[in-house]
Amino acid sequence: MGRLPLFMFIILFGLSMDHHIFVFSRVRERRSPGTDAREAVVAGIAASAGVVTSAAVIMTGVFSVFVTLSAIEYKMPGTGMAVAVLVDATVARGVLLPAAMSPLAERAGALPGRTATSGGPLRR
Repeated sequence: MGRLPLFMFIILFGLSMDHHIFVFSRVRERRSPGTDAREAVVAGIAASAGVVTSAAVIMTGVFSVFVTLSAIEYKMPGTGMAVAVLVDATVARGVLLPAAMSPLAERAGALPGRTATSGGPLRR
């Protein structure tokens, strides 16, 4: 059982990063040269909210099924991961992500070495 926290961290970190990349992709799609950065952040987060929430509900349901199994080795990670996915979906993506992206909205859609506010297409 000593490896359980590390096991859960690895799986949940991967799932969380997948969802964050999805959200950032939606923000970036909306960040065109004529779009305000804050509007792009709000629209990107709103556009991805349904998909990310649905995925979190499905994962919570799957992990919750582990609790019905007889062995404690399955109940512990199932409970921990179900709770962690709910916390990630509500606190991380519902509160922390918008709060972090709001002040950084101007740089949210820019690529390294390029400016997000340039009037023309982004070039190398």
